[in-house]
Amino acid sequence: MLAEDEDWGYGPPRYLRPERVRLAGKALRSTSYTRLVTGVDPAELTSAEVYPLGWGEPGALEWGRHWYDGLTQFFEAAAEAHDAVIVWLD
Repeated sequence: MLAEDEDWGYGPPRYLRPERVRLAGKALRSTSYTRLVTGVDPAELTSAEVYPLGWGEPGALEWGRHWYDGLTQFFEAAAEAHDAVIVWLD
């Protein structure tokens, strides 16, 4: 693990090897954002204090839609280049 003894926000940074990046790209491409949020209960997100707060607002589950396509494209490009990806939540 990369910097396993360090906390960079929500734990230490990690990395995905190129084969995992390829699997992630395929999984993201085959899962629409609508499918991703199907069955998600905004009240549970609020109760768990999932960022960003405000899940009770109408349309709140749409918050991440415009980032999802970019994330999918990023992983597909990294997979095509046979790159690893560092995962770090801050």
